[in-house]
Amino acid sequence: MKTYITLFFALMMLCVCNGQINSDTNTQPTLSDYTVGEKWVWKFKGVTTQGEVRSEGTDTREIIDIKGKLYITVGKDTVPVTDIIKPEESDTPKYDWPLNVGKKWIYEENWTSQDGTTGNQKLNAEVLSYKKETVEAGTFMAYTIHYNGNITNSRGYNAVVDEVWLYAPKVKNFIKLTQKQDDYVYNEELIEYSNKPSKNKVLLENQIIGKVKFLDEPENFRTIANKMTKYKIPALSLAVINDGKIEWAETYHNSSFSEQSLNDSSIFQAASLSKPVTFFAALRMDTAGKINLDENIENYLLSYQLPQGKQTAENPVTFRNIFAHTSGITSGGYQGYAKGLAIPTDVAVLKGGAGVNSPAIEVIATPNEMLAYSGGGYTLAEVALQDVFNDNFSNIMYEWILLPIGMENSEFTQPLQVTDSSKVAKGYTSNGTVLDAGWRNHPEQAAAGLWSNATDMAKFLIEIYKGYQGESAVFSKPEIQSILNQERDGHIYGLIVDKSETGFAITHYGGNAGYRTGMTIDLNTGKGLVYLINSDNGGALGNELLLSASHLYNWNHFKRVSVKRNQLDSELLKQLKGEYKWNNQVELSISFNDETNQISLHFPNGDAYELIPIKGEELSFINPNKGVEVSFTATNDYQSFQLYGETAIKL
Repeated sequence: MKTYITLFFALMMLCVCNGQINSDTNTQPTLSDYTVGEKWVWKFKGVTTQGEVRSEGTDTREIIDIKGKLYITVGKDTVPVTDIIKPEESDTPKYDWPLNVGKKWIYEENWTSQDGTTGNQKLNAEVLSYKKETVEAGTFMAYTIHYNGNITNSRGYNAVVDEVWLYAPKVKNFIKLTQKQDDYVYNEELIEYSNKPSKNKVLLENQIIGKVKFLDEPENFRTIANKMTKYKIPALSLAVINDGKIEWAETYHNSSFSEQSLNDSSIFQAASLSKPVTFFAALRMDTAGKINLDENIENYLLSYQLPQGKQTAENPVTFRNIFAHTSGITSGGYQGYAKGLAIPTDVAVLKGGAGVNSPAIEVIATPNEMLAYSGGGYTLAEVALQDVFNDNFSNIMYEWILLPIGMENSEFTQPLQVTDSSKVAKGYTSNGTVLDAGWRNHPEQAAAGLWSNATDMAKFLIEIYKGYQGESAVFSKPEIQSILNQERDGHIYGLIVDKSETGFAITHYGGNAGYRTGMTIDLNTGKGLVYLINSDNGGALGNELLLSASHLYNWNHFKRVSVKRNQLDSELLKQLKGEYKWNNQVELSISFNDETNQISLHFPNGDAYELIPIKGEELSFINPNKGVEVSFTATNDYQSFQLYGETAIKL
């Protein structure tokens, strides 16, 4: 039995599997693969060939939190999870990672028991299969690994050992063991596996809510699948962060779009999420003394000369005001280039002209005076960094940010290598049509050129959180605190700031042709979410995911609006129909639907917001998805309404 106990304990410390669970290959897990509340329960029984029961009972393991660190319970003891994920340094390991069907190796170990007995076991190991296996805890995809050989000890014991282990990656552990050793047969089977995060995953998948909660009415839940169908979204990469760790991540597919087969390593265009990744790389460069964020940008430029504008030698354009969107450089974003078109260089983009679909950049406002979102500024920073390091931008970002954080499925390469094209979740228009050739190229890499997925972007956010908590090996606490003290108009270096009594959240969104993205994390609680969607319709689902996660996980930010529904006469609603001019600039319209007895607000870009009557001081309405409120004024016979604090007058 001592021999078996040694084997069993070693297994428990090392047998955990992870990786692509629908694949036939798995690698050893990392700390982020474990979550508080995971629990495994096995039943075991050891019987001799004569029928003597030598052991019987249950064994439980559970992941717990002790002062912010993860531990696994082992009987009355607790072992740090960091201990069980250490790679086994042996030429004859128990597990030869990565696991794949048909793999063979030799496992050999020398051991010493508490009473001084020494021993040796040498076993041939082979992965026989990867298929569905059923145990009391359920049905799982599992590896069958066969060990056979001999075990000896210094007391003269010599026995033939034959073992079969079933490993299930989904539960990150073995689900069944059969061991034969001379006249002794030992069986162990998983009878219970619970994973609190998995329950939260199911809840979020089935409890998607909108911005508005109608009081005294039951919730009108929708599923992620429902919403993907409604919005014609082909795929969604989603990661939920809890307590500063990835609690779960998933890639969702709409069965109506069968053109691609995606998995957890598939990549999406991150769009403007590229900007904060670029900034935090530059922050590390500044700390390392490679650049000075406050130096005149022109002192770094070799391949481009910034035209004279509102900048001066005393108040120049700098890396800092570029990343903070206060450089005064022309605002705006980028359309990208169809794959069949020639791709201009980033310097050509700065200059504008033939073959470039964006205007030349100019410093049109005095630096540091106003906040104005500028993709052009980030392209200028991109060129400057390439001049500083004499290297291409994708290599620079890999070295300074992607590699240190472990963003394994992310790159700034533009255009992508042909070998990487199969990994891409192709972009789609709002009507569900795939973009020509699948996506557009972005030579403006710093502003819009990152390829990534939700898991990698969650790793990025978590590293910022860890830096804020003083626990990061990538960002120091002084680095993070220094930038968080520079809030301006609710923004910090492009990140939207949401402060509450107990929360300090940062959020960023992105949008390229065919893609919509978003990410958020509370630096106090470590709660957040990342989504990357390959559709122009992705923004609506993204907002709903943020609201739903906030509701489920009790975030401090992304709270809903609570209102009471009002009942209005259809004749009054029809009276509101017509054309309006908002803020003396924008033409809007109100329509009435006879079938639904509701009005809708129409914008020039084609957006239409259904409006629900609500109780208020005026004749008030709200859009249930966006929370946009419209109030008509009774004093002028409802000939005008308020929207975003400005007045729209009927024409």
